[in-house]
Amino acid sequence: MKPSRTRAWSNTERLLGLLLLLVAPPLAAQPTALVVDRVVAVVGREAILYSELVVRAEQNKQHSASTDPHALQCEALEDVLYEKLLLEQAKLDSVEVDEGQVNAELDRRIRYFVGQLGSERKLEEFYGKTIAEIKSDFKTQVKDQLQVQQMQQKITSDVSITPREVKRFYEQIPSDSVPFISAEVEYAMVLRVPKPSEEEDRRVRRKIEEYREAVVNNTKDFCTVAILYSEDPGSAKECGELGMVPPGVMVPEFDAVAASLKEGEVSQVFKTQYGWHFMQLIERRGEQYNARHVLMRPQVASVDLQRARNLLDSLRAEVLAGRLSFEKAATDFSDDEESRGQNGMMIEPNDNSTRWAIGDLDQQTFFVLDKLKAGEVSEPQLTVLPDATKAYRLLKLISRSEPHKANLKDDYRLLQQAAEGKSRSEIIDRWIDTHIGSTYVRVDEDYSTCTFQHPWVAPRDGQ
Repeated sequence: MKPSRTRAWSNTERLLGLLLLLVAPPLAAQPTALVVDRVVAVVGREAILYSELVVRAEQNKQHSASTDPHALQCEALEDVLYEKLLLEQAKLDSVEVDEGQVNAELDRRIRYFVGQLGSERKLEEFYGKTIAEIKSDFKTQVKDQLQVQQMQQKITSDVSITPREVKRFYEQIPSDSVPFISAEVEYAMVLRVPKPSEEEDRRVRRKIEEYREAVVNNTKDFCTVAILYSEDPGSAKECGELGMVPPGVMVPEFDAVAASLKEGEVSQVFKTQYGWHFMQLIERRGEQYNARHVLMRPQVASVDLQRARNLLDSLRAEVLAGRLSFEKAATDFSDDEESRGQNGMMIEPNDNSTRWAIGDLDQQTFFVLDKLKAGEVSEPQLTVLPDATKAYRLLKLISRSEPHKANLKDDYRLLQQAAEGKSRSEIIDRWIDTHIGSTYVRVDEDYSTCTFQHPWVAPRDGQ
């Protein structure tokens, strides 16, 4: 084990840091003061801007033992140098990610932050932009991060740890450094999201058709209709305007309608997963476009909500009677796509595990699970989804563990991941040292005094 410098991130930490960024990049982590931007480093064809460094240093502050601003920037710079080296190599090796992966990841991140803040409106207010603009801003960053992730996986794809190696890794941990594991639970869910009735769907369509006709006939102003009637909270106050977005940020139906319009033209009424829309194309620049729209959502009636509860009541009775497994109920009836494919098991997003630390559960879920014993199924519980939709769900507590020091019997999977992480770290160390020597790297003189783990500023042959 190499001695650590003053708060130099190990590559294990760096790997974990990258994974955390891939799960949930801090959308609001922006420099608080005016920054005069400049290039502070270059790796191959990848430039690192001072503004990027400031943001990363701010993100790292909570993990760092240092409080010195320059030291924090040095730590952040090595993190970004490493990522840019991976990104440069990914492009050289033609490691690509497709648009579908990028858009799915963007959607997942938006759902994550909406869940943290409570609603799309709160996210838009917090960030000061519409959901479409947030997605557009982060699309390139997400694509780069997915390329970095794939390159990282390519480098460490041969890592394989045997049970004997996991045992040896555990035995080498000093007794006073064995991690303490908080109380954890595993749980599964069946979610039913009630759908509006066909009559309500037709009513909303007729109403939005009326508004469209009024706009087309110039008896109502588009801006006025959007402000007064649109149910897209982010764009309504902006006269329905979404801002310039590239294809893939909006749902496919929306992009398709935008592609069919000329500037200034108003579309027919069309439907997406969010409800009924009509739009006006404002401007097109290459593949990007700016449009404004009006959205109206069919509302779920109390009878529809009750119908969802009744179904879950019936499913619970079948499960308790032994005529239906909870897993089968989730697979056949749950409206939650992510858990449905896992037999209802809820996956903790930070480490892609079925085990959830009690402190990581939202309050609503905690209070339900806290009353259950392992194997028990809750009664139907009313829940409010991130988009403010009301739904019902059944929760099943699979297991519960008490707080304890990590041990091979109860925490083998966690220790295996840590052992694999150590092995990956060693492989990454060797990979970095090899590729620094064959890649153009320039670091601004302001950072020449940084103590890096790797020779980013070492003299090159012939210089």
